[in-house]
Amino acid sequence: MRRRKELVWLWLLFSFLWATLYAGGRKGDMGIGFKAGFNRLEGDFKNPALKPFIYGNLGYNLNDFVSLGFEGGYSTLGDNDSTNFKTTIFPYEAHLTLNFFPLSKANIYAVLGGGGFYWEATDNDTVLKYPGSEERMEGVDSFIKAGGGVEFTLNKMRNLFLSIGATYRYSLTDWLDRNDSGDENDGIIDFYAGLTYYFRTSTRGDKDNDGVPDELDLSVTQAEDRDGYMDHDGKPDGVPHLTSVQESSEMQDKKDTTPPVVIHNPINDIEAGSDINIQAEIFENKELKVASVLYRPKGFNHWSVVKLQNLGGILYQGTIPGKFVRKQGLEYCVIAVDEAISGVGYCGLPKRPVNVDVIGNPKLWRILNGTAALLGWGTASYIILRKQK
Repeated sequence: MRRRKELVWLWLLFSFLWATLYAGGRKGDMGIGFKAGFNRLEGDFKNPALKPFIYGNLGYNLNDFVSLGFEGGYSTLGDNDSTNFKTTIFPYEAHLTLNFFPLSKANIYAVLGGGGFYWEATDNDTVLKYPGSEERMEGVDSFIKAGGGVEFTLNKMRNLFLSIGATYRYSLTDWLDRNDSGDENDGIIDFYAGLTYYFRTSTRGDKDNDGVPDELDLSVTQAEDRDGYMDHDGKPDGVPHLTSVQESSEMQDKKDTTPPVVIHNPINDIEAGSDINIQAEIFENKELKVASVLYRPKGFNHWSVVKLQNLGGILYQGTIPGKFVRKQGLEYCVIAVDEAISGVGYCGLPKRPVNVDVIGNPKLWRILNGTAALLGWGTASYIILRKQK
C-alpha cells in the first residue's frame, strides 16, 4: 500500500513540473470558484446512494490550454439499503485541467490529478470500528482522479465561467464502504455544476486589466467599457447618439460635415493560422466611400488592406487571412470614410491599433491533451466497468 501511495505522489509531482516548465505561463489568470453536485460510492454496495457534495477551488492558467488547480471540500457517501450508514469525506486535491477550445464560448476540458482525503465511516452518527479491532474506521488516504466537462463563458470580459462535468476518483483504500471483501479499492463518481471567476494577473503591462496594453492605453487607471464604440484605446467612450448621424430629409442637400461612426467589438484572442472575421456596424448620414481593415503581424512595418463588404443596411464584414495570424500577434484597424471626406470613422488607428494575442501550436496542444485525456478516461472506465470478484 505504501509503495502505491508513493507512486501516486511521484506521478502527480512529475505531471505538475512538466506542465509548469513546458507551458511557460503566458496568460497567468488566477481563478476562484466553487462547485456542487451529487456523488456516488463505487464499491461493494449493490444500491449506492447519490449524496450531495460541495467543493471550493483555486486555479492558475499556465497557458490557454493547461491550468493548475487545487480543490477542497466536503461530501458524504452511503447506501440506499443502509440509510443510517454514511462515510464522510474531506478531500484536498491538485489537478491539471486540459482545455481543448479555450477561446470558444463552450470549451471542452479534461481533468487529471489526485490528492488525499480524510474519511470517517459512521452508523447512526457513531464511528464504526474495524472488524475484530478497537481501531476506529477512519483515516487519511490518497486517490487519483480523471474527469471532464464543458465550460461556458458568461460575460464579455471572459472572466466568469459556468462548468458542468463529472469526475471519477479511485481511492487507495477499500474501507469507504465498510467492507474490504472485494478485490479492488473503492471509487467515487460525481456529477457537478460550478462557477469560476478569474482575476487577471498578467505582467504584460495592463494596469486596469481591460485588455489594452499600457503603451496604447489612453487611461491606464480606468478600464475600457466594452460597448463596441472606440474599444481599442483603453478609455471609456460613451456611444454617440446615432440618430444624429442620420440627417433629416431637408438637410440632405447641405454639406456633409459628420464623419461615419464605426461600432466594432475588437477581437483580442485568436489561434495561430485562423482567419479573423471582422464585423462592424457603420453609420453614415449620406454615402459611404470605403470601409476597410488595415492589418499586419506585430513587428512588421507594412500594413495590408482588406475591403469590408456590405451585408445589407449598416452591417459590414471582411476577413483577415490566417497566414498573417502568427505567434508574435497581430494588430489591425477598422476605417470608414464617406464620399464627402468629412472625417474618418474608426476602431483602431495605425498609431493605436487593436491588439490581438495569438495562441501558438493549437493542434499540438489538442493532440497532447487528447492523448492524456484518453489515457485517464480509459483507465477510469476500465475500473468502473470491471466487476468485483
